[in-house]
Amino acid sequence: MGIVYLVGAGPGDAGLITVKGLKKLRQCDAVVYDRLASEELLDYVQKDCTKIYVGKQAGKHSKKQEEINAILVECAKKYSTVVRLKGGDPFVFGRGGEEIEALVEHGIAYEVIPGITSAVAVPECAGIPVTHRGISRSFHVITGHTQTSVGSPEYDYETLAKNEGTLVFLMGLSNLEEIATHLVQAGKAGSTPAAVISEGTTGTQRTIRGTLTDIPEKVRGAGLSSPAVIVIGETAGYEYRCPAKHGTRVGIIATDLLRRKLERGLEGLGMQPVSLCDMQVVPTEQMKELEEEFDNLHTYQWVMFTSQNAVRLFFEAMKRCRIDIRKLGNLRFAVLGSGTADRLAEYGIQADFIPSRYEACVLAEEFADNVDPDTKVLIPRAVQGSKELTAILSEHQIAYRDILIYNVEGNLTENIENLDTLDVLVFVSASGVTSFFQEIRKRNLILPENIRIACIGSITRNRLQQEYGEADVVAAVSDVEGLLDAMQKEL
Repeated sequence: MGIVYLVGAGPGDAGLITVKGLKKLRQCDAVVYDRLASEELLDYVQKDCTKIYVGKQAGKHSKKQEEINAILVECAKKYSTVVRLKGGDPFVFGRGGEEIEALVEHGIAYEVIPGITSAVAVPECAGIPVTHRGISRSFHVITGHTQTSVGSPEYDYETLAKNEGTLVFLMGLSNLEEIATHLVQAGKAGSTPAAVISEGTTGTQRTIRGTLTDIPEKVRGAGLSSPAVIVIGETAGYEYRCPAKHGTRVGIIATDLLRRKLERGLEGLGMQPVSLCDMQVVPTEQMKELEEEFDNLHTYQWVMFTSQNAVRLFFEAMKRCRIDIRKLGNLRFAVLGSGTADRLAEYGIQADFIPSRYEACVLAEEFADNVDPDTKVLIPRAVQGSKELTAILSEHQIAYRDILIYNVEGNLTENIENLDTLDVLVFVSASGVTSFFQEIRKRNLILPENIRIACIGSITRNRLQQEYGEADVVAAVSDVEGLLDAMQKEL
């Protein structure tokens, strides 16, 4: 019999999960998660971890609570470590108590790992303190819907209206007008500040402010969607947010690894990162050709890597084929860019050649000028790799084997619905540029007129010119740090 950890995932931003909660997530054999837990957190689980979605939302529950309880019991019987990942905190309208009762009934061990509740965090990230000296000495958290999600919630509105503290309603967006109307009817001043925060703490957070009298109409006009937090009281009129660069919303088109690095960096600059297009590295059938070529490594003098993905896939293939690392002993390595050099160094190998600029044509020209004419080069790379590179090598009569071992495919995230709210787009690869514009053309989407575009280097910039137009920011140093530095200076 295993143990079940009820882990609070926090209010939406994956970075707001606790250290202990993240540790258990990385260790678990199975994770049972709901829709309020950031799906980015699922990237941290082990590759063979079983993922079970039990998300619920008003009007269309995918699982009843009794079914969820049964799933947890069955998982505990099958797996040694189970994480029940719940949005916010397990005990703040999370029905964690009911799940624990089911576990206890079956003699299953459990532990609760608290999470940051959206009742406090979401207003806070919108600049609203739920308490403030001399203004609000208390705050009160109320569920905004009924037990069955059908019909109207029943509150003692007279008691709520008399309360001088801050009122925080969770999951109450569909009942906003009724809540506001009844509070006014019960004696709460219509001029009382009110705010509604949708998708709180995430890159798509939106805040609508008003008073009890006009907030329902303002929210309808803005088209806010769930999940949303309603704040009513004097502190709802506050907005403690640093103006410098805050509010700059940056759409990211990148693979998971680079996206995470960009998100951390952008947040450090006070910008709001929004994952717009997830790029996935997909091995091709030619990976088999690379594996066969491992038997012929002795016939090459150089291996050339033009990306970090190529480095990773090359060494993963070596491991999969049980190739002794010492077979690389007589080879030298050429790489495109400092990021690729750093990734190669992670495997214990220092790059022997790095071009002066992050451009495939420069790599080819400078490489050809620095090697013997009878040099033979193995080039495992992307399907969309530069044709210039191999053309220049051919011109210089450099023998090579070009193996296209992977492709990069993009999938737009649900955040594409908020494209018109973005201020900046960030591209970190030419394939990302191509995939993104192919996808938005399929949907007949158009970029906002004043949006600015940042590129990691000249290769990505050149592809952008082909697909769309000029970039506003191009990193002088073609890595994430160089891109962030350029954005800080030029945006």
